[in-house]
Amino acid sequence: MKPVWDVDAPIPWAVESSKDGERWRFFGKGWTSSGEPLLVHGAPQYLRFRRLDPDAQDWTDPLERTGDQPIALLDLDAGERREVWPSEEHLGLPVLLPGGEEGRLLRFEHTPEGDGWTWALEFRGERPRSR
Repeated sequence: MKPVWDVDAPIPWAVESSKDGERWRFFGKGWTSSGEPLLVHGAPQYLRFRRLDPDAQDWTDPLERTGDQPIALLDLDAGERREVWPSEEHLGLPVLLPGGEEGRLLRFEHTPEGDGWTWALEFRGERPRSR
């Protein structure tokens, strides 16, 4: 019998990165709600991802950098990537950092020239319960 996947549970995604689109390294694991995009900070030239659940799909095709902004927006349902300056519409979205930490975007501001920015993330965690 196939396990039932909780539609309200966070969806796990594996993200890999590459400088050349051929040799891949694990970048991190992110969790999103259904239909929610994932922001990625500090991503190299290529990214790819796949869903990590019982109905896991194959890796996406290599997704090449689209601009010089510091954040990549991954549309996980469409399998697309675009670089963005986060704005109000991105507040509250999950942000995957190099090394695999994930937080939620609280604030993002940048200079008009794009040569500096400041931002804030919220991180949450749980301590395992002792038995």
